[in-house]
Amino acid sequence: MRPNLERIPAKQDRLAEAILARAARGMDQRFVSSLDPSASLALGHYGVRLATLALRQNSLDLLRRSLLATGLAACLEPYDDRDLMVGLALPWIVAQQLGVSPATVFATVSDSLPDGPVAELFKTFGARTDVTLEAFAWELVTTGSGPDFRPRY
Repeated sequence: MRPNLERIPAKQDRLAEAILARAARGMDQRFVSSLDPSASLALGHYGVRLATLALRQNSLDLLRRSLLATGLAACLEPYDDRDLMVGLALPWIVAQQLGVSPATVFATVSDSLPDGPVAELFKTFGARTDVTLEAFAWELVTTGSGPDFRPRY
């Protein structure tokens, strides 16, 4: 399987960025309800792509944006906890690679999300100590552009 930045299109990144810019003014359930559920895909793709870019650029800000986009995507559409956690493994690993506490980064982003199950899952997942790429079926690969992640299956 191809690495994330190759296989996940960037064509809706601008939509995700515009939504996150609006979210900066306050994200509550009313804000989430104002969004078209179809934006979930754009936000989800953006979140995964930004995790890789955060690693490449050694950027805590990009990592936070990655998590915020992923969390907002999960607030918009029903999700399976296990599937969400597979995706959250990447920013967890990136936080660790950046030398910051995954628990702290996830808790900070969780506080920005609307109260509810997604915010709680972020806090719980961020506090885990057993997250590895292998356990969540990912691998770190080197591409001509830099490091990237690839699903193992």
